[in-house]
Amino acid sequence: MTNKIKCIIVDDEPIARSILETHLKKMDIVEIEASCKNAVEAFNAISSNEIDLVFLDINMPEIDGLSFAKSITADIKIIFTTAYREYAVDGFDLQAVDYLLKPISFERLSQAVQRVVDSQEVVQVNEPNGQKEKEFMFVRADRKMVKIDYNDINYIESLGDYVKIHLTDKTIVTRESITNIEAK
Repeated sequence: MTNKIKCIIVDDEPIARSILETHLKKMDIVEIEASCKNAVEAFNAISSNEIDLVFLDINMPEIDGLSFAKSITADIKIIFTTAYREYAVDGFDLQAVDYLLKPISFERLSQAVQRVVDSQEVVQVNEPNGQKEKEFMFVRADRKMVKIDYNDINYIESLGDYVKIHLTDKTIVTRESITNIEAK
């Protein structure tokens, strides 16, 4: 059984926070630790709680969502919730789990949360010291995030700014460097 995902909502719009809260309360797997109207409140929530996931708006006064995302630790997952599609690439460059455009439907939010659940469940203990290793990675291809199981990879080919990942049943081309792929 998966533990609850402890999350915070960060959005300067009260209606947007309310809609997210309403949707998330329908999901037993999610526990809302705080609902914040700006990045300063979010910093305080993260420092006083164990947070697994941040639902983060991008266009906020003072500290925008992208700057805030760069300042938090990598073990906290981010799902961007915004009305601005032009920041999607920047969001995924920050390793966001998902990028949701407002208005956000319950179904679309459920899919995003399921990605977080999947990333937590597909880990295995590989060493006696208890370190966990993921068995998959996500890459951006064909304008969507594609999940690739490591066991399905035959070989990876570098093509400058692109990488060709040869799988057992297909080939995926992504605009990432071989260095980024190695890091994953």
